[in-house]
Amino acid sequence: MYAGHFAAGLAMKAREPRAPTWGLLLGVGVLDLLFGLFVSLGVERTTMTPGVAPGFRLDFIDWSHSLAMSLVWSLLFAALLFRRGLVAAAWCGVAVFSHFVLDFLMHPGDLALWPHAEAHVGLGLWTRWPRGWWFFELAFIAVCAAYYLARARRLRSFGGRGGWVVAVVLVLHVVNSPWLAPAR
Repeated sequence: MYAGHFAAGLAMKAREPRAPTWGLLLGVGVLDLLFGLFVSLGVERTTMTPGVAPGFRLDFIDWSHSLAMSLVWSLLFAALLFRRGLVAAAWCGVAVFSHFVLDFLMHPGDLALWPHAEAHVGLGLWTRWPRGWWFFELAFIAVCAAYYLARARRLRSFGGRGGWVVAVVLVLHVVNSPWLAPAR
């Protein structure tokens, strides 16, 4: 799930317009930002798997993506936004945790319950449906985008740019398609 995380952030914005859009969209990506940092520091590990969806194996991502740490990062992110109000901060924390929930659907059993736990979870749509996951995520994006656009029209809010925002998310999803991956 990549663009799907952003679509979830848009749906959250539609549900709670008082939450800052930037906070929700950053929130849904916090775990991946931490993952990038932790891999570059050698705290977490990956292995490239050319020709096997999704193109890499997440060998150890317990500090950025485990259930327990996702809750910790959610609380810390919400605390950073507490000055924006309890409701806005709580929704931004939910945005961070939504990343774990959506990754649970896609990841093939590489999400630990806590750092260094033996138990790992994930339904593995990436590996069960090497191309079908893309359509699953597209459907999720469509549902979130429809909700976002309907609420934007009803509330007459979000700056009148809802269609453009949805288009950007769709372009991100198309660019992440398994058919546009470089030849191996």
